Amino acid sequence: MTLDPNSNVIVRFHCIQSDVGDVVIYDDGDEATVCIENISHGHFSSHDESLDKAANEQEVATDVIDFLKALFADQVLLYTTQDHRNGGWIRLDLADGPAQLSSRHRYFLWSKPYHQ
Repeated sequence: MTLDPNSNVIVRFHCIQSDVGDVVIYDDGDEATVCIENISHGHFSSHDESLDKAANEQEVATDVIDFLKALFADQVLLYTTQDHRNGGWIRLDLADGPAQLSSRHRYFLWSKPYHQ
């Protein structure tokens, strides 16, 4: 893990698999962006406009931490095309049933390649 207080990168978690890449979390002001370098990125923000700044920041931080806990516990299925142009993730811990896999994608968990 690397911290850089002089940039909008909050933290970088170094990858276990080079095909997945590092997890980099950016502070984008009113939201956080979680980037899994060779997979995709996601925006974490509060949609509750009644929250003050501190409560908004707390909600975003809680959502990011919840995602990271699931990711590092191999509960997030990561996927990408061979050329890494398209990708994303599925929260296995929140899914209603097994994930639908496509032959166009390669699949990973944080700790290892995924094979169903």
